[in-house]
Amino acid sequence: MLRLAVFKNCAFKNSLGGFTLIEMIAVIVILSILAAMGGALVVESTKSYQSSQTRTRLVNTGRQAIERMSRQLRIALPYSVRLTNSNQCIEFMPIASGGSYLGLKNSDDTYSGYVPDLINGGAALASLDVSPHSIEFGTAQFVSIGAMAANEVYGVNPGSRAVLASRSSTQLTLSAAKVWQRNSLNKRFYLLNNPQAFCVVNNELRFYDNQDATAVADPEVTLSSTYSLLADNVTAATPFALTAGSENRNTIVQINIAFAHKVESVTFNHSVMIRNVP
Repeated sequence: MLRLAVFKNCAFKNSLGGFTLIEMIAVIVILSILAAMGGALVVESTKSYQSSQTRTRLVNTGRQAIERMSRQLRIALPYSVRLTNSNQCIEFMPIASGGSYLGLKNSDDTYSGYVPDLINGGAALASLDVSPHSIEFGTAQFVSIGAMAANEVYGVNPGSRAVLASRSSTQLTLSAAKVWQRNSLNKRFYLLNNPQAFCVVNNELRFYDNQDATAVADPEVTLSSTYSLLADNVTAATPFALTAGSENRNTIVQINIAFAHKVESVTFNHSVMIRNVP
């Protein structure tokens, strides 16, 4: 009886013992699988968040750059817009002000309504009487009348641009007497600032100010001059395309630029219309 009691007591103690080795290994394997799956989920969630943040930054950078280019191109003289530097730059001359000119003054103090040009054969004039106006943007360096092409506003002595020596609200004084290429259809004059340009150089989107209006040979934009960096990590095989305006068609600038960071990339295709104001 004593032996039976001892045996029963040992059996009871074994039934209250810990896990077996096989059970412990199974638990460890299951926990390892769950940890790996959870870790992978955390890693993928982190990557997805970082990717979303990167794309958001690229979109914001691209929108700011596109908005700035659009805003400045819209105040350019349409016929001053040209592609330069192997089409990696778009150059333009901003309009500082504008108005109507009165033309040649007659002996009875009336005005003819036209300036001397190659058609009417009028004598060159160094001053123009104009309607009251004020400078709205930047500074005025040049006067343009009747421009119909980029080569009429760029160069040493272009037919539709003259250097402005001084001005008042009702008179413009040129640096030299001028015979214009043609008159404006609407008797309009424009005061222009020095040329500006947007360029994609070495994967950077740059803005160049105060360029040389007399430059006519590619590259017209001096890439070694001072510039403002609008964005880096920019790629574009053909960043700019231009549809030139005419007397009855507006100028269209097409911008095609991609902004990238590591594996993320956002491409912008944007059109800017510059109203034809001859």
